[in-house]
Order: sequence, then C-alpha cells, then structure tokens
Amino acid sequence: MGSALMGLLAGGITGLSTMLGALPILKNKTTGWNPWRSLNLDFAIGMMLAAAAFNLIGPAYSSTHSSFGVSLALALGVASIYGLSHLIHSVSPSEWSVHRRAWLFVTAMMLHNLPEGLASGAALSADSISAANGWTVVGAIVFQNFPEGLATAAAFLSIGMSRKVSFFGAAMTGVMEILGGALGGIFTSITSASLPFILAFAGGAMISVTLEEIFAKMKETRMTYLWQKQFVAGALSVVLMNWLIS
Repeated sequence: MGSALMGLLAGGITGLSTMLGALPILKNKTTGWNPWRSLNLDFAIGMMLAAAAFNLIGPAYSSTHSSFGVSLALALGVASIYGLSHLIHSVSPSEWSVHRRAWLFVTAMMLHNLPEGLASGAALSADSISAANGWTVVGAIVFQNFPEGLATAAAFLSIGMSRKVSFFGAAMTGVMEILGGALGGIFTSITSASLPFILAFAGGAMISVTLEEIFAKMKETRMTYLWQKQFVAGALSVVLMNWLIS
C-alpha cells in the first residue's frame, strides 16, 4: 500500500475516533447517564491547554534543532487565531457575540487535529518506523480523541447549540484529521522536516484560544478560576492519558 493510502488509513481511524467520541452528545438528556454533564467548556479549556503544551509544543521543540523556526511557527499560530478573532468580531459583533468563542474553539481544534493527522499518517507510512510503532502512535491519538471529541461537542452544547450542531462541529475536527493523515503520508515520502513547525503552529493556535477563554473567565471570577475543578480536571486528564500511553 502506498504512503498516501497508509496515511489516509491512519487519518481515517483517528478522525473516526473523534466522531465516535462525540456521539454521546446526541443522546436525550432525559434518559440515562449524560457523560457530557461533567465535560463543559471549562474542562475543554484545561484539556486544550495541557494538550498544546505536552502534545504539540513540547514535541515540536524536541524533534528539531531549529528552535527559532519552531518559535516563529508558534508565534504565527497565536497571531492567526488573534487575527481570526478580530476579523469575526469586526464583521458583526451583535450577531457573533454569543457564538464567537465556540467557533474559535472548533477552529483551534481543527488546527490541532490537522497535525495529529499528519503525525499518525507519517508514523504509519514512514519506512524508518516499524509497523508496530506506527500503530502505537495511531492508537495513542485515538485514545486521546475519544474524550476530546466529546469535550469539543460539549463546548458547543454548553453555549446553547443544538445537539446535532454540537456533534457536527466535533465531527468537522475529525474530518481535518483524515485530511492530515493523507498529507502526512505524502510528506513522509518527500520530507518530514516540516512536521515540527506544523505542530508548533497548531500549539500556538490552541494556546491563543485557551488564554482568551481564561482571561475572560478571570474577569468574572478573578484568579479563583484557575482552581475550578473542571479546568483542573481537564488539564490532569491529558497528563494522565500521556502517562498511560507512555
């Protein structure tokens, strides 16, 4: 099987896990257990902040000697979300005031999932990586994507979006992972030198969104927000997942 097809397979598996993770959001809240009740936007913010630091920015710096290039990509990721936020806010503030943060959230998650797809596609199609190790990388991403998909959908639900729209928003982040997997397979046959910079860019985008949310929350609750149970639980969940995977 060619590198592009192997990458597409890897991206398809990881992207599907995001969609499957978001499925419980469609369940009627009046029946049975609702897992998203404890996974609100605060949980997602904590998870995104930890994921950006441990799963994107850290690996980007450790996998290349060009610290300046990685730092530049990181700054570009921050600037891109800042510019997007400014653009959306300036188009029609009255219409976007309620949903602006949710769309910024899903945009950052799409940017986050694109390099995850690249990583899974590159790992599974690279000749220098054994098949077992490649599938281990894919499995690690799948393991993280299940709660990530649910948290993304819950973020939409928490601001009043319908369950179908919430699921669709989370599913779109999974679609980006499929695209990233195919690109990862193609890049592997050419060069893997660009992957650290893509990771850094996505990490910067996630940091930009999470900081905007944190600052908004701190204005409401001051410094006590940083000790909210859901925020801390979200951050610790990523640390726990990384520890279990390692």
